Amino acid sequence: GNPVAQHNLGVCYRDGKGVKQDYEKAFELFQKSANQGHAKAQLNLGVLYDNGWGVAQSDEKAVEYYRKAAEKGDVEAQCNLANCYF
Repeated sequence: GNPVAQHNLGVCYRDGKGVKQDYEKAFELFQKSANQGHAKAQLNLGVLYDNGWGVAQSDEKAVEYYRKAAEKGDVEAQCNLANCYF
């Protein structure tokens, strides 16, 4: 699938915009997009893992996905990753 479309639809499910809020569906869509290298989807997977939204909470997985997005230059991911160390 199209990683940009998967990410954008994941945002809709995460935020409940135009659809019923569903963190598990958002996780599934972000994961598909992130597996194709989409930095914002990697950031958002990190956020879901960080907060335990739609997936079991995991600091290790959050750091893993924040790092992937940060390495692609995503500033928000860089900040979230830095906050993991404080």
